Amino acid sequence: MDKPYRRAFIEITNRCGLDCAFCAPTRRPAEDMSAALFESAARQAGGLAEMLSLHVLGEPLLHPRLPELLGICSRLALKVNLVTNGLRLGDFPPEVLAEPCLAQVSISLHALSALPETERAARIAGMTAFARTRRPGLTVGFRLRSENEDAFFRTALKTLLAGFDAAAAPGADYVKLADGVYLNFGGIFDWPGGAGGRPRAGCLGLKHHFGILSDGRVVPCCADYDGAMALGNIKEAPLADILGSRSARDLRRSIAGVAPMPRYCASCGFAAPDP
Repeated sequence: MDKPYRRAFIEITNRCGLDCAFCAPTRRPAEDMSAALFESAARQAGGLAEMLSLHVLGEPLLHPRLPELLGICSRLALKVNLVTNGLRLGDFPPEVLAEPCLAQVSISLHALSALPETERAARIAGMTAFARTRRPGLTVGFRLRSENEDAFFRTALKTLLAGFDAAAAPGADYVKLADGVYLNFGGIFDWPGGAGGRPRAGCLGLKHHFGILSDGRVVPCCADYDGAMALGNIKEAPLADILGSRSARDLRRSIAGVAPMPRYCASCGFAAPDP
């Protein structure tokens, strides 16, 4: 039976060890989702979405009980995409990142721009080694964002391609580095809630995906990083009831552009996935 959503974003922590210029400045206190709350979130979201993506803000590899959380997903037979800056991939024994629930690891290379130049090549080499030695069936997707293909972009691209003896075609939006290993390109997008704005035709929030923040609040998309449009909290009501509520249906129509778009979305530059 098909599930109604493609992806559910679960933020297991909003803590991160970097201070990247492109990341949203959250006003929330640092918080790790408890294992009990995560199991409730994963069980409920996994019944509604094809894939769980451990991502909104924060670095999931900083969660002190990450092995337990991945074990929960494996026990529940869920598919997980782990979104990380990749800096702590070597901190875990191989069996942790070989959990059967893990379908994909997405590595955000643009986070390396927050590190000194002298550290970047070694970090990329470590990520390359992880991708080359991953367990069979695990997809690794590198992400490299830049507005104008600046010096950081060019150097990071050259270093990664050299690690796989690969080449990038001019104008390509992705490169296959090896079987099951890809590099995707994109621009730096504006976060919602800002002063700027532009006409938008619509977005797939609450149609293609939804999110659960580390405190249990349910949000329409992964760009609602502070819960400005939160619909409820799974500590207080079942997820299916929250997503099926009238307020959720109204917000879905608004986000889709059927009704006027929410003001909060006006400055969002995130490109929604294809329907």
